[in-house]
Amino acid sequence: MKISVIIPVGDADAWMRCEKSIRASIALIPEDVEEDVEFEVLPCFDLEHNGAYVARNEGLSQATGDWIAWVDCDDTVEEGWAREIAGAITDHPAVDVIQFDAAEVRNGMTRSHAYRYHGMVEGEAFAHELLRNDGMPAWLWTRVFRRGLFDGLKFAGRVKHDYGMFLRILPRVKKVWSIGKPLYRYNRHGKGLSNYNQQMDYAEAGGGFEASIARLPEEWRHDAKIGLALTMADVARHSKCENGSRQFVRRYLQEVIFDGEVPLRLKVKAILAAIGI
Repeated sequence: MKISVIIPVGDADAWMRCEKSIRASIALIPEDVEEDVEFEVLPCFDLEHNGAYVARNEGLSQATGDWIAWVDCDDTVEEGWAREIAGAITDHPAVDVIQFDAAEVRNGMTRSHAYRYHGMVEGEAFAHELLRNDGMPAWLWTRVFRRGLFDGLKFAGRVKHDYGMFLRILPRVKKVWSIGKPLYRYNRHGKGLSNYNQQMDYAEAGGGFEASIARLPEEWRHDAKIGLALTMADVARHSKCENGSRQFVRRYLQEVIFDGEVPLRLKVKAILAAIGI
């Protein structure tokens, strides 16, 4: 079994600490497991800052593993990261995705992010959690994916390209194993590709997301519309190029407001984004 670790890099010197943490974690895999597991580490450079999606696609084209792990170049993994991933894949060979919790580091403060489900998760429950939320559920780097999930697909665009990819692979996911341990450290203000100033076309991206939603199973589309509104609300509240995103918040605001499962804080965020506050 081989696991390809893809690291999108936007600064030639920005990924050394990241690579060191990965190598150190791999070195701690027990000998009885190491015989059956191989890791390949693939830094993929986008020094012209065309977009992280370019580096991710390059990584996919180079990867020779049975599984794909994503690590951003300004983040680090915990010592148990490689051991836990290898053990989960070995113990649960039928799963399509392995996921784990994370710690976010921002301005010297650490905040924990935990997924709702731990243990075995069916694909439909996994889709339900991811589709109707913003932010964390679409993070690539808190998961390891069976390589076949990406067959015939490429990342597209600078706007939430990870979210866009999830819209396409979710129908392929049948089972997920959620480890329930924080194995990843996310550096909020590091030198990852997403932190470079780039021209964004939110209207074009949103239209692409809507096209992907239309191809989802019909019973998932309500959740997906809520997720699109919340994703674009998050963009509108934090981006200078906000106008192209608000139209999608407004389009699905009614679904957000009247859905009983959407937390109040997210409803408020969507309302404020829709009216431009």
